Amino acid sequence: MEKLVWKSPTIEELKDFGTLPFKGSDTSRVNLFLLRRKYKLEIAVAEGVLFRRYHGKGQNRQGYGFPLSAGAPDYEKVFNLLKQDAGERGSLDFCLCDEEQKGIVSEYFDIEWQSEIGDNDYIYEGEKWVGLSGKKYEHLRNRMNRFNRMYEEVTYHPIDSPERLRDAMAVSDIWQEEHVNNEMPWEDLEEEHRSITEAADHWQELGMTGGVLYVEGSPVAMTMASFLSNDCVDFHFDKAVGDFAAAGATIVSRRNFALADIAKGRPYFNLEEDMNIPGLRQSKETYRPLMKRAKYYGGAI
Repeated sequence: MEKLVWKSPTIEELKDFGTLPFKGSDTSRVNLFLLRRKYKLEIAVAEGVLFRRYHGKGQNRQGYGFPLSAGAPDYEKVFNLLKQDAGERGSLDFCLCDEEQKGIVSEYFDIEWQSEIGDNDYIYEGEKWVGLSGKKYEHLRNRMNRFNRMYEEVTYHPIDSPERLRDAMAVSDIWQEEHVNNEMPWEDLEEEHRSITEAADHWQELGMTGGVLYVEGSPVAMTMASFLSNDCVDFHFDKAVGDFAAAGATIVSRRNFALADIAKGRPYFNLEEDMNIPGLRQSKETYRPLMKRAKYYGGAI
């Protein structure tokens, strides 16, 4: 039987797994590359399938991710490979499996599944962010209108040049300075900034998209995203700074992103997880998710 050969993810090795039929943020090749250090992630490719193994700090980031493939693989072969590999490691654990994936894994292994609310992906209908119409979006709509009244020269531009990337990075730099000693631990803040820098450095190779919001010519908010599947956009980094953030720059920026990219045929937006950070959870709830995509982890019984 073929043996899995594990290595750290590279952009080259992930290029054949760019757009997969999944909406989970963990299946993004961009995240597989950018989060490789944070979760000590290993990958292996066999039978046209991308295998993942996580070595994160928490149990919810330890074990095998669901095997990824553009088509329908021979799961008998796939899980036999994992069983063999797990036998050599001495443990069989899974993480980051959504409801459907959990069901498939359970057909082959007896797993005691658990979940954490902070791991839920927040999925939205992008077109709702264009109009922000109706009672449930009234708060966002009012803040957006107030922002546009406060600032006369408000413009939005897609990230399509080195200059725009530099402006996006300028927003990231300021945001990091503002959030030292905030809700996010320092090491996580540093690692996120490092990942943002890598995303900018490999913008074309990773297939990134996004935009920058300007007030009177100065960058005040930015979004870095990628196409997760044929119908879903993944928001990797979404920042606004200073008084502009408090005034609603994120709302204005996201609406402009929706206006710019909704026509590309991907109606769903994934804002990823809230990581049990209260402020982040509140913000994601405010945008009225269509669904929260739960993810499960567990070990063999």
